[in-house]
Amino acid sequence: MNKGTPGPGVIVLAAGRGTRMRSTLPKVLHEVCGRTMVSHVIEAARAIEPRRLAVVIGHEADLVRDAVGPGVEFVEQTSMLGTGDAVERCREAMAGCDRVVVLNGDAPLLTGATIVALLRGAAEATMAIAVNRVEDNGAFGRVERDGDGNVVRIREADRQAEGYTERNAGFYVFDSAWLWKNIGRVGESDSGERYLTALAAMVAEQGGTITTVEVPADDALGVDDRRRLADAEAIMRHRIVDRLMEEGVTVRDPATTYIDAGVAIEADVTIEPGSHIRGHSRIATGSTIGPNTVLRNSSIGANSLVTQSTIEDSTIGDSVTVGPNAHVRGGTTIGDHCELGNYAEVKNSMVGKGVKMHHFSYLGDADVGPGVNYAAGAVTCNYDGVAKHRTTIGAGAFIGCDTMLVAPVTIGAGAVTGAGAVVTKDVGAGERVAGVPARPLPERANR
Repeated sequence: MNKGTPGPGVIVLAAGRGTRMRSTLPKVLHEVCGRTMVSHVIEAARAIEPRRLAVVIGHEADLVRDAVGPGVEFVEQTSMLGTGDAVERCREAMAGCDRVVVLNGDAPLLTGATIVALLRGAAEATMAIAVNRVEDNGAFGRVERDGDGNVVRIREADRQAEGYTERNAGFYVFDSAWLWKNIGRVGESDSGERYLTALAAMVAEQGGTITTVEVPADDALGVDDRRRLADAEAIMRHRIVDRLMEEGVTVRDPATTYIDAGVAIEADVTIEPGSHIRGHSRIATGSTIGPNTVLRNSSIGANSLVTQSTIEDSTIGDSVTVGPNAHVRGGTTIGDHCELGNYAEVKNSMVGKGVKMHHFSYLGDADVGPGVNYAAGAVTCNYDGVAKHRTTIGAGAFIGCDTMLVAPVTIGAGAVTGAGAVVTKDVGAGERVAGVPARPLPERANR
């Protein structure tokens, strides 16, 4: 939204420690489907195109700041003095905003659509409260109304609140002018903290208008322990898989398929059972992944097949077959129409079009030209005990079974190494070598 025009501001509360998580990591930095909880909330908040977006940080502030990254304003709450204190510290960060939306950073299932609905419901109100109705309100406060149905306060969870069925979901919208005029009047509780919920009673006492907007229970799920974290993961995973199936992706068994929020999959891809697709992986149309495959921050081209293998931080071209039981490690690019068979491992290598590497082989720190045949048991010996070295294999070369390529070494285009060769010196284009150490073979007699 243009910062020169009035518009809503968003405050994301992310300062708490989360003691019930029993973790050294701040609560909001625990991940749900590959993304921190606070990042899920920030992404949802962008649906209303906020004029300003502030994140309140406190416990392990630097960790949270680094994890969230640029694009938001950070407000530090140096002492944990409650949600009222946290919001008051955002006065300057919300300058120029006509409405202030307050969200919890531990609600990863919150959607942009829910925030849009909450903001719309607050159009003429002094305060809007997100609510839902559940049988077990747990530790959440309830919304209390008078005989005419008007909200008079938010009652914290206690025995006296058991008759109230509307649960405070913990998301609010305030008229900005009213908020900054009154936030400083919020008193301290017995614990010495100032709670944002006290503002509801203040609005009612002043004759202001409070609206409630019912939101889905899942959206309001606050994660405060490991059980809730697992619940949120399961719900998010279901949402992701359901969306992908609607977009034309076949997921054979959603119950055993794990796909992160940052993954992009095109239509007509098939995901077999037991597959884990993590990070920012990309899969192009027509490819099949799995079963029992792990992709992490990797790109798979069109019409490729990856079976029971692990691919990390790598790029796979079109019409490639990988596996079963292959391992493609970080920094690798596999060209189109390549074949990597069982127990093939490739690391930090550039592999050209049409290379065949069928089984029990290792390529590390290598540049491989197109059309190379890399036979069973061949290995690049890339580490000398001190440093890593690269191997270069030219187009159309044939690397025989159990060949050891001792880097740094270059194999020329069309060259051939015999079975069991230990190559310690460069091999020229079209040259044939064999033996330990490898030596040139005589030219074949004309037939």
